[in-house]
Amino acid sequence: MIYLKILFRRKTVFAKRIVIFSAVLLLINSLSPATAGFFKKDKSKKKQAVTQTVQKAQDKKVLLIQIYASWCPGCKNIQPTLDQLTKENNDFELVQLDVSTPSKAKVSAKKADELKIIDFYNANKSKTATVGVFVPTSLEIVSVFQNNSVIEDYIQAINEAKTKEKSLKQSPG
Repeated sequence: MIYLKILFRRKTVFAKRIVIFSAVLLLINSLSPATAGFFKKDKSKKKQAVTQTVQKAQDKKVLLIQIYASWCPGCKNIQPTLDQLTKENNDFELVQLDVSTPSKAKVSAKKADELKIIDFYNANKSKTATVGVFVPTSLEIVSVFQNNSVIEDYIQAINEAKTKEKSLKQSPG
């Protein structure tokens, strides 16, 4: 610091600005990443939310995976059915993979990869209003619905997935 004071006294205005700029850079570089975090965009919250969704989905018996887009008329058509199903039944986890924009599709692809259903996602990412019913233990697809707003079809598929899950848990090995 004494060295900077000596340089500061002897230099012109331009040189003084360089010294100040250098001192600021030294200060920034000496900060820990936690305290200098305001310089970087925090992506950890988004990653943490995806991880929590994946963990929450794996804790349930049955997975309903919806390929969703905010602009999709079919998605708007089936949403009340899925909302009603979610209120009436807690034996499954509904995971929406949003493909509305390229950035949202990228996040959804990561989520699908973490859920180990990336093949389903890749096959259906251009088919919005698609809902797949999965047994989480085996990741077997029980049913795939396209723009289906009949709640009984979903209930039947969920029950079939629960039956398969029970048989997997009871089988030795």
